[in-house]
Amino acid sequence: MTAITRTAGGFGLSAWTAAALAAAPLAVVAVGAAITAATTTAVPVGAAVEAGPDQTITLPTNQVTLNGRINGVTARWVTRAGAERSTIASPTSPVTTVTFAKAGTYKFELQSFDARGRRIGRDSIKVFVQKAAPATTQWRERILNANGTINAAEYRYVANNINTDAIIDYRLGPKYANFDHSGEAPVPTLWGPDSTGRGLWPFGTQPSSNPGEPQKCLPPEQQPGSDQDELARGLKGGGWLIGGQLAFVPEAPNDPNYRYGISNVRTADGAYFDTGGLCMRMIPAWNPDWWNRGNIATPAQPQIRDLVAERRPDLPLVPVAIARGRANASQVSFAAFKDGTIAPVVVGNSDPEYLDDTGIRLPAGMVPTAMAVTPYNEFLVVSVWDTNTVSGKLAFIALKPRQMANGAPWQTPHTRWYWGTPGAWTNRGMKLLGFTDLPFAAPTSVDVSNNLVLGNPRGYGDNAEPARGDLSLPSARKLWSSIEPIFAVGGNEEFGIENEQWSQLPSSGYAVVASRAENKVSFVDMTPLYQYYRQMYLTTQVNFNQTVDQSTTDPNKWPFTFAVAASQRPVVVTTLDVQQPTSVSAGVQANGTFGDRSNYYFEYFQRSPKADWSGVEPERYIARSRAFVASMDGTVRIFNVQGLNLFGSPVGRTVPAQPIGEFQAGRNPRFAYVNSSATASDDLWLISRGDRRVTFAWPTGDVQYSFTDSRLGDPVGGALSINLAGYGGRGPGLATFANFISILDYSGKSIITYGVEPRRERGGGTPEIYPFRDPNGPVNVLWGSTVSFPGKPFMIDGEEII
Repeated sequence: MTAITRTAGGFGLSAWTAAALAAAPLAVVAVGAAITAATTTAVPVGAAVEAGPDQTITLPTNQVTLNGRINGVTARWVTRAGAERSTIASPTSPVTTVTFAKAGTYKFELQSFDARGRRIGRDSIKVFVQKAAPATTQWRERILNANGTINAAEYRYVANNINTDAIIDYRLGPKYANFDHSGEAPVPTLWGPDSTGRGLWPFGTQPSSNPGEPQKCLPPEQQPGSDQDELARGLKGGGWLIGGQLAFVPEAPNDPNYRYGISNVRTADGAYFDTGGLCMRMIPAWNPDWWNRGNIATPAQPQIRDLVAERRPDLPLVPVAIARGRANASQVSFAAFKDGTIAPVVVGNSDPEYLDDTGIRLPAGMVPTAMAVTPYNEFLVVSVWDTNTVSGKLAFIALKPRQMANGAPWQTPHTRWYWGTPGAWTNRGMKLLGFTDLPFAAPTSVDVSNNLVLGNPRGYGDNAEPARGDLSLPSARKLWSSIEPIFAVGGNEEFGIENEQWSQLPSSGYAVVASRAENKVSFVDMTPLYQYYRQMYLTTQVNFNQTVDQSTTDPNKWPFTFAVAASQRPVVVTTLDVQQPTSVSAGVQANGTFGDRSNYYFEYFQRSPKADWSGVEPERYIARSRAFVASMDGTVRIFNVQGLNLFGSPVGRTVPAQPIGEFQAGRNPRFAYVNSSATASDDLWLISRGDRRVTFAWPTGDVQYSFTDSRLGDPVGGALSINLAGYGGRGPGLATFANFISILDYSGKSIITYGVEPRRERGGGTPEIYPFRDPNGPVNVLWGSTVSFPGKPFMIDGEEII
């Protein structure tokens, strides 16, 4: 137990280096409660904090008293481990009680603050709650022999049936019934603003006298049928939509609308009306209505439907996985099938005629199991089971997106397209570059990151000027090569530009890939690939000219395959033993609706001096310095990947074996898809199939809150975004918003939507946020809707419709 105090006269963190910050847990925020103050006797800054001795209890005893002591003005207890299974009676009192729902090891930190709200000290305590460790029953890793080695026959059977109900269920891991839940508290039923379950959340222009104009907040069957009808009924206005793809096992495999196993789904939408009133619909739709046109909501995903009808009637439906970039304007997603076919799919107003939907096909016997798109749509990375050799691989596929910040989407034919570079809206090609061998046979999850922090390119024309954006010109190459993407935002007087963020290529990045059955996690250095593309695009005219002669099939034409240019191949640099890793997440930062949590933390919680090697305060790249690995028992470990993701870091191009922190989620957790319009682009949301629980944490490892609900029967995945009504910034009553999460219930064949509180109290808060209150007071979560689906949904993503 070691107390940490702050020095007087500022942040007092001169001892922190970039590497040290990456290795720090950085816990700061109270769990499951608003931040309030408890008054004590004020004393000078730097005084002691005493959390008390560690404690041990044995169930059924389930409560302890925390006897803390501070000499500051206010106190706060922070749960550092076990937040979803413990409740602090009074988080702002140094002496308080904690009640535990389950056995386990819990950690609590007592923090002391001075009169100005600055943290001046902290100390921690552990509580050991004893009981026999819960174990799974009636479930096993079927691809393993008794001695833990791979059973080749089972391996090939699973691969050959990977898109069937039974094997998808196996891939999703053990259910609630496979775990011990004895002694747990009853599960609550969460309250929602629309008790009918239609997800209609009206919010009036004048809430006191006009609370929502509910007659304008309409379900699909009551929507207008024409422009004239819309105008006559006072429903003309503007809207906001979030949409993406949904992968599922169809209930009726021969149904012409659902047999493909993939739909375009509108996860939520909102509107304002010119005659007054606001409405958010917190309910998914896969059939069109007046607000959802242009293939935003379709039961049969259009590109896959056309692929089967026109070129691939033999395509093995249902898809194995879907993947989408996590940055703004990632309108294109990708669907993988068990025969190695990987096809682009689109949602939104991006004109499909500019989408090259040809796709690719992996060599025979290579079965995709998971996919991830690099943050700004540069590359697609696919984990593969090679049934020919019973070995694992990563496939690397170059993408050809439209250059960012170069006009509006409808100007696509007139803009530039560069392979393997940051891009948006649509995609004009895919090319398999090659494979990297993995040190295990059965990869089950993968994620990727790089060192860029970009925003939404919509409405920006910074690269329209050829001297700045046309990389065939020396002036553009000089500009782009001179900007190092650690924290390149704002203006640059040297180059005479107002915004640096669109003049960048990544210089480093990594993939993290796990094998649940083999208890392994590998980190793959993608820096050779990113550096190679910088070399080809941003150095000499001779190099750039080689990128002009292009082909999606010829390995000797751009983009060159690994067989032609071997130096670009990503390399496995670290492999760690991690017990039953169920899901992985690579830290990504983007300038989205709320920006990123790392910079929010920098602005309102802790600031270190600028690091010599980066020239930037380390808090600004917390998420990009970290990778997250979730395990079957609910432990989420945080690994230091700063050396892989931030070129030039003194950590070096490896990943230390010792985690720099951990937190607890529910058992058998999977990371939800989080886009740049979420609570923050680098926040972590986990869905626990084993405990029917959802957990929200910051990239620092601080659990903000977790929840469960009686409606959650078999939660296996989800996607997070934001819903809006009205234009943000107009003020309370004229605009409103709520972050929301769409949760997939596999066995229950349903999609459940919740509004979730984003934790943005600092910096003036979020005055336009929809009120997160139930009849008893403030809450973290509001139920939106539960909608039955004609199949078993298992994967979803989403993005703002542009």
